Amino acid sequence: MKKNKKPRNGKLPGFAEDFKPLLMRRAVTSLVIVLFVLAVFCLVKAFLYRSDYFRLRTVETRSAFLDQRSAAIINNQILIAYKGRNLFRIDLKNVAQSIQGSYADIKDVVASIALPDKLVISLKLRRPVAFVRSVKFYPIDEEGVVLPGTKGMETFRDLPVIEGVDIRYSGKRGIPRNLILALSLLRDIKSAKFMSSYGVTAINAQDPKNMSFYMKNGVEVRIGAENFRDRLVMLGHTLRDPRLVMDKIKYIDVRFKEEVAIGPR
Repeated sequence: MKKNKKPRNGKLPGFAEDFKPLLMRRAVTSLVIVLFVLAVFCLVKAFLYRSDYFRLRTVETRSAFLDQRSAAIINNQILIAYKGRNLFRIDLKNVAQSIQGSYADIKDVVASIALPDKLVISLKLRRPVAFVRSVKFYPIDEEGVVLPGTKGMETFRDLPVIEGVDIRYSGKRGIPRNLILALSLLRDIKSAKFMSSYGVTAINAQDPKNMSFYMKNGVEVRIGAENFRDRLVMLGHTLRDPRLVMDKIKYIDVRFKEEVAIGPR
C-alpha cells in the first residue's frame, strides 16, 4: 500500500495552496475594516471633544420638590464653574458629588449630558418625616439625617415630634440608638392601616427599652423597644373593642403578650 508523500521544502498540499489567496484577501479586508473603524472613532472623538457645538451653555435642574429659586442657585453654581467647557470633558461624577456635598437635604444626584450644550441635574431630596425636640425642633428624614430648616417647613407642621433624643451631635458620633428605634417605630405605625384613623403626634424615646407614642386623641401607647408590628396588631384589636371609651383612657400598654393593660384617666 502506497504512503502519501509529505510535501517537501515546507510547501502546503495542493488543496491548501488553492485557499492561500482567499485567506490573504480576507486578512487584508479585515485589517482594512479595523483601520477604518479606528480612523472613524478617532475622527468622531476629535469632533466631539474639539467642536464648539458641544460646549456647555445651559443647565437644567430637575426635582419633584425643589423650588425654582433653589434650582436657579444650583444652575448658576454649575455654570460659573463649567460654562463654555466641552461637555465630554466635564467630570459628571465630580459635579454630582460637589452638589450633594453642598446641600444636606439632597439624598442623591445624577448629572447627565443633553446634547448639544446642556447638563441635566436630577435630584432626589430628603423629605422630613418627623421633628426631634432637642433644645429646638430639628426636622429629620427617614434615615435620621438632620435637615436644614427652610421656609417650607410649615408645610410639615403636622409631623410627629420625637422626644428624649439629643440630636445636636448626630452625624458626628452616629445616629443615636433611641432615634433609630423611634424611626423604626414610626415606619411600622405608618404601615399599620388602622393607625391612619388615630394618627401619632409624638414619640417618647428617652428610655429606649420603654418607648411610647401618643395618638391624636391624647392616649399614650406604651410599646417598649421590640416587636413593634406584633404589638401594633394587639393595639388594633384593642381599639376595635366597642366597649372602649377613649375619653376615659390615659394609656394602653401592649408590651406584654399575655394581655393588654389599659389605664384610666
